Amino acid sequence: MLNLNIQKYKRTYLCSLYFLQAIPQGLIYFSIQDWLTGNGFTIKDIALITAISSIPWSLKFIIAPFVDYYSESNMGKRRSWIILSILFMSITIFIAAILSKNEIDPLLLGITFFSTLLATSILDVSTDGLAIDILNDNERGTVNGLMWAFRTFGLSLSGISSAYIMTNYGLINAIAFIGFFIFLAGVLLSIFREKQTDKYLSFGTKINTNELSPFKFKDTILFIIKTINQKHIFLLILFCITSNLASGIHFSSISYLYTNYADWKSFDLTFYRSVALYGGILAALLGGYLSDKVNSQLIIKISHVSLSFLCLLIAIQTNIIINEFFGIGILLAFSFFNSFALTAVLALCMKFSLSSYAASIFAIFMSTRHFSRIIGETFAGIFDGFFNLTVSSIYLITAFLCILPLAFLNYSKPKV
Repeated sequence: MLNLNIQKYKRTYLCSLYFLQAIPQGLIYFSIQDWLTGNGFTIKDIALITAISSIPWSLKFIIAPFVDYYSESNMGKRRSWIILSILFMSITIFIAAILSKNEIDPLLLGITFFSTLLATSILDVSTDGLAIDILNDNERGTVNGLMWAFRTFGLSLSGISSAYIMTNYGLINAIAFIGFFIFLAGVLLSIFREKQTDKYLSFGTKINTNELSPFKFKDTILFIIKTINQKHIFLLILFCITSNLASGIHFSSISYLYTNYADWKSFDLTFYRSVALYGGILAALLGGYLSDKVNSQLIIKISHVSLSFLCLLIAIQTNIIINEFFGIGILLAFSFFNSFALTAVLALCMKFSLSSYAASIFAIFMSTRHFSRIIGETFAGIFDGFFNLTVSSIYLITAFLCILPLAFLNYSKPKV
């Protein structure tokens, strides 16, 4: 088996895990949304599914202490969590396929995908903790760019392939295909070990059970609380909790926008959204590199201002997407600037995640970002289901919410 002491294997393994994380998300956030919209479901229905299924991302701050605390398996510090989460991901996807045989209930589908993304979030926490453990300080921006690029590629591949299968072979077969792919990829990734001494398969631990005491777990929690109380960490959390409001609204509304205003077919929309992600790959690589070489905060500012402009353009000239050139261009621009900002945010948050409790501290930042997206998705459902706002009005609000996080970013710096 391969071990992660060799630098190229470190990057390969981390990138592969980020790629795999994206496979269920391509199904849930792309092809399923577009397919449902093309079959008469509303923004409120889509927002219900995505808001419920996205909840586990905001629970990473609860998951992470357990990943840090119970980390001394004979299989490796993070490897046991990684393998179990991949297995759980595939099982829940198969369950979703079974439940989709009859009439689709958005609430039930959201709950099922909640289980899938719970497993995905455990995998994400484990991967991020592993990245902080094994990467050098001078390569984190670059590797984060690579990891996000592979994730973006996974989203695109998953979105296009599952949309194609839905169109030609039905919804159930598309979901089952994704479940099988995740299981197979998990088997292949199990060949990697963190150390040569790690066992291939074991349920034992390398530490005494006495070391797994409530007092040690309490110390972990107290350390996390103490860290949050630092002003620059608290402000960075405020930035994270506002940074994805606009994304939550946008990604809940985009299927309805293109299907109803530009009369796009669901497969065409998924295809172009997935292709647009390749612009995100370029942005991820560029954003990661510039985060190491220039300044993460500058990249974040440029990205959020650009996203605000795009939302304002849709609010003022909604019918601009009818023109195929502008419609595809706007999809590409959203993908580019979202990825450009995100790799910079990852690098910035990793910078302030102490290695002793790496998964826990970093997960707090990421949990608040994902909770921010859930709030945005909930807003989208409220705007559509209760206030009956037009898409133009929704995107006008979204343009403002793109700028809001920057108010906290300027002050999220530690005192020298």
